[in-house]
Amino acid sequence: MAHWQEYWQGKTVAQITPHEQKRFRKWLAGKGMEPGGIDRVLADGRAALNRAVKWQELAAAPHIFALQTAEDKRGRDPLGRPIVPKEMALLFDFANSRHMLVYLVIAHNTLARPAAVLDLRGAQYDDEHRRIDLNPPGRKQNKKYRPILAVTPTLRPWLRCAEEPTQRYVAYGRMPVKSIATAWDLLVKEAGLDDRVTPYSIRHGMAREMRKRKVPTEQISIFLGHLPKESDATTSIYAPYDPDYCSDAVAAIEDVMREVRKYLKRANIDQPTLDIAALAKAIPSKTKRGVGDAKREEIRFLILSGLPHAEVVRRSKTSSGTVSLIRSEMREAIPLYRNSESGLCVPFACRQNGSSTSDSSQVVGKIGGPGRTRTCDQTVMSGQL
Repeated sequence: MAHWQEYWQGKTVAQITPHEQKRFRKWLAGKGMEPGGIDRVLADGRAALNRAVKWQELAAAPHIFALQTAEDKRGRDPLGRPIVPKEMALLFDFANSRHMLVYLVIAHNTLARPAAVLDLRGAQYDDEHRRIDLNPPGRKQNKKYRPILAVTPTLRPWLRCAEEPTQRYVAYGRMPVKSIATAWDLLVKEAGLDDRVTPYSIRHGMAREMRKRKVPTEQISIFLGHLPKESDATTSIYAPYDPDYCSDAVAAIEDVMREVRKYLKRANIDQPTLDIAALAKAIPSKTKRGVGDAKREEIRFLILSGLPHAEVVRRSKTSSGTVSLIRSEMREAIPLYRNSESGLCVPFACRQNGSSTSDSSQVVGKIGGPGRTRTCDQTVMSGQL
């Protein structure tokens, strides 16, 4: 609206002629706007003029011409190129924080838009009926429709982890995540994927895989939130509770996830929580020198509990170097994720029969001199993360 006010200042509505609109579009382009951005500005002005007519503030409103035709919009490239199961596995393997791992699991199993995944909280999951309502309480449905979906077997254990109704699934330090833009850029770079892979690539890739598995178009549309215009509002509320609701789509998503599992080398998408006591005992030690097995097990347990390095040193009453050495041994056995949730296990997913080397470790920022690292919960630790 600021662009409208700047260009049309001092003029009347009657002066918004087709030829003057053409000069307005050229003026917007001169500001560096892309065609999609220009059409958004035009749409806002169109809406304001039409509202003025409805409220009888204007007798009539001029027709506002769009820059792009319907054919142009249909020919646009998607927001992110579709990805295949092998690339999906790379995203899981190179996720280096718990909130990104949870985001990926939800996005692949719901095909939801990024904003819907970030908004998701415990109250939206109905475990009894195995349904999830992507539209949070209080949000009014709009053209970006958020449907009620059948929950896949892969996703169900992750959704059951919510401890309270208001808890967001994708959280950083127990606080809602407003954007994953920075984390996503880092993830794509470390996974070796091109910059055309965006959060929407999951949605488009999964839709393509569903089409390849001959899922009915209606079910794909439901998962994508493309509610048909002729759909009855009441029917859309109660239809999801049919036992066979979107069964073909759920089966296809599970088939894709089985294929993804074949390519995984680091992550385990079937284990949202771990028995850290058993895991601490099972991780092998390369050397028997120094502290004994019991002390090593204690240190591993403290590390897996997500405690900062200094706190592990204090509680175990051992040296900083010993803790760093044991942490290094652990990284060779399992992937250690950034811990942004107190009380949650650091290796939020790990393979029982695989290993991870330091070559796949995360990129972290260095502060305070050599050997000091800041984790994502803002604690400072020495040695390897």
